[in-house]
Amino acid sequence: MKNKTSLIVDNLYHSYGGNNPLNWILSSINLEIKQGELLGLLGPSGCGKTTLLRLIAGFDYPKKGKIILNDREISNKKRMVPPEKRNIGMVFQDYALFPHLTAYENALFGLKNRNDTSKVDYLLNVLGIETLKNRYPHQLSGGQKQRLAIARALAPGTSFLLLDEPFCSLDLNVRLRLRGELPNILKKCNASGLMVTHDPEEAMAICDKVAVMNEGQIHQLDNPHQIINNPKSLFVSSFILGNNILRLSFDKNKLKSSIGIIEVENLLINTKIEFLSVSPKSFSLNESINGKAKVIAKEFLGEFYIYKVQVSDITLRVRTNINQNIKIGKKCEISLIKGSEVFIFPGGYKRIIAK
Repeated sequence: MKNKTSLIVDNLYHSYGGNNPLNWILSSINLEIKQGELLGLLGPSGCGKTTLLRLIAGFDYPKKGKIILNDREISNKKRMVPPEKRNIGMVFQDYALFPHLTAYENALFGLKNRNDTSKVDYLLNVLGIETLKNRYPHQLSGGQKQRLAIARALAPGTSFLLLDEPFCSLDLNVRLRLRGELPNILKKCNASGLMVTHDPEEAMAICDKVAVMNEGQIHQLDNPHQIINNPKSLFVSSFILGNNILRLSFDKNKLKSSIGIIEVENLLINTKIEFLSVSPKSFSLNESINGKAKVIAKEFLGEFYIYKVQVSDITLRVRTNINQNIKIGKKCEISLIKGSEVFIFPGGYKRIIAK
């Protein structure tokens, strides 16, 4: 039972303008979610996350491919099981609670057998809102409303949840606490879930697997550790890790970039090399009137500064110690810190800056 597959998305394509390949909103989407797993669907606005959510929920037909839930095919281009018959729970970012019903009545809403409310009582207790049964939604905090929305989605015995940016409207402390509880809630209810988010930190923190999307395609589907340590594309390395991308060329068997010559250990001479993906913390920045870099903006982030630095025709993000305070407009020398890890693309090869 532990390894039972809950959801399969098989070679899914979708568009809103016919079958022209140039119009695909989703292209060759393949996902598999095991029972009890939470998968994070991560990507920027407009990448196709919500469209995929709608297809799984049953609000649209796919143009190609199929969707299988608990060994039952629920969608293909010719047939679609209605949303209300899919046994899928939805948790929206705006909660979508009924304002005229109490918290308990909201939680009971999808229950077919009102004579047995034990599941609702259990969920309200697990979610820590059992004392709020008689309150109306306007009398609940944001975190309490979100807990209630999860309880309502799971109450009918739902085995699969779709969560659309479920924590985006909560304040930081509540968001951190509630998102940490979600995986345990799903496991206690023997349910699986797919959570749509554009926040890499959120997805990497709580999801068993993460699918990174951009422009209608999945660039990488992996566990968080693999995505961080082995990004498969330039987009994954920049969107998830926040890395800078440097265009490269060869100069006498050395790599040449906008910041100068870069020496890398175990450089693959015979491999096509075009880009270097570099973490903001892997740069050294020092104020200098002869420097070729210029600070154009900076952010104070508690324990460090993030500088935006203009070098030639590119802008780089550089992280420095809080004691290194460089004013906007100042010129600087910029270089890579020896011993730092970088990724070479194509290929995503991890290499070390030569000492």
